[in-house]
Amino acid sequence: MIKRSVVVQGHATSVRLEPEFWEVLDDICKKQNMSLAQLIISIEKEQHERQNLASRLRVFCLKSVRKIDLR
Repeated sequence: MIKRSVVVQGHATSVRLEPEFWEVLDDICKKQNMSLAQLIISIEKEQHERQNLASRLRVFCLKSVRKIDLR
């Protein structure tokens, strides 16, 4: 598990994820030319379920990878 800290809308938070999830998130940030904080804000706007941040990021990664694989 890798822990990263990020400031999202003025609030500092840290998240622990497996390296593979960080790789997917980093790739998405690069492709969309955005920071991790910006990506997290957009994920929070789209997802209505109340989950912790690590869970939301994992689900987002899974959905993103599935979209790519289904094309």
